[in-house]
Amino acid sequence: MKPKTKILHVVGKMHPGGIETLLMNLYRTIDRDKYEFHFAVQFEEKGFYDDEIIELGGRIFRQPHPKKGLRAFRRAFLANLKEHGPYQVVHSHIYQFSGYVLKLAGEMNVPVRISHSHNTHDSKRESWLRSLYRKYMRGLIRSNSTTMLGCSRSACEALFGPDCWRDERVVVFPNSIQVQPYGQLERDRSAYRRAVGVTDPHVPVIGHIGRFSEQKNHRFLLEIFARFLRIRPDAQLVLIGEGPLRSEMEARVRELGIADQVHLLGVRKNIPELIGAFDLFLLPSLYEGLGIVVIEAQAAGVPCLISDQVPAEADLNLGLVSRLSLNESADSWAGAIREKTAGSRLDWPVRLEALQECGYDIQTSVRRLERMYAAAP
Repeated sequence: MKPKTKILHVVGKMHPGGIETLLMNLYRTIDRDKYEFHFAVQFEEKGFYDDEIIELGGRIFRQPHPKKGLRAFRRAFLANLKEHGPYQVVHSHIYQFSGYVLKLAGEMNVPVRISHSHNTHDSKRESWLRSLYRKYMRGLIRSNSTTMLGCSRSACEALFGPDCWRDERVVVFPNSIQVQPYGQLERDRSAYRRAVGVTDPHVPVIGHIGRFSEQKNHRFLLEIFARFLRIRPDAQLVLIGEGPLRSEMEARVRELGIADQVHLLGVRKNIPELIGAFDLFLLPSLYEGLGIVVIEAQAAGVPCLISDQVPAEADLNLGLVSRLSLNESADSWAGAIREKTAGSRLDWPVRLEALQECGYDIQTSVRRLERMYAAAP
């Protein structure tokens, strides 16, 4: 029997987010008799998905964060490659630092080395030193990658350069989802709404899923909702996620006097059912690589109001997505919510066809990924 192909994914930590959601969808779906996923994480604390990874037959290795010293990172990373390999694939998801990771993988003769861009910014403050770092790492990525993936065209250009399309190694690889759970959502959404604390079927539920970080623009989101309450005083806001700015946003909720209308649910696994409770999905992000949550919301048939900083590829062209500039006022956004929540939901076959045509069905992505991994001798 042919041994399994070992793939090492290099990530921050396996906590819910766009990258991690994609990786878990892939691992749940891929043929695990042929492929074994290992995860090299840069944080000591246990990740949300760690137990499931182990249950699926994967492994997790903790190594020092690069900020704690490049020498310690190099030593630990090479030790993991030697001890737990040989690896046929190293698939790196840590943005610019992927250049250094894949350089080390090349030194260890790993045949398939994939750099994967999941965002359009790195959230770091601009400086001449940061600019030099980006230029250096982009050079390492181009020199050491056998394939360069991005979840959207803008994500590819952000990491690999605006001229990246001259390079045939650059490929758009959409953040796909497991579509079946969305087809199983009940038309009667009362049970889903009760799960988020809403019992009245006429109350509009505005939902958001995202890490409490600057990127997701929660401060503006709360301003929008506060203005929407002037239109619909009975409205409810559901926020799903954790992150460094959560306590600050909780304080802002209290300052705005809207604590009774805001539900902070933390990290959850049952995302399809939670989205099924929403009347509208709100995403005023400062930037996004793609916005997998927008794909999930459309899969559930939920209207979406998103910022113009979310890539156009996130729109399945079902008429569910409206985009607004972040330069528009909170009042303008609140008015758009009122208009968007009035629409009817599309039937599942229509949504499924759009997901498949746009490449967001995880089955399609797994087949593509297996072909990339199969390039390993």
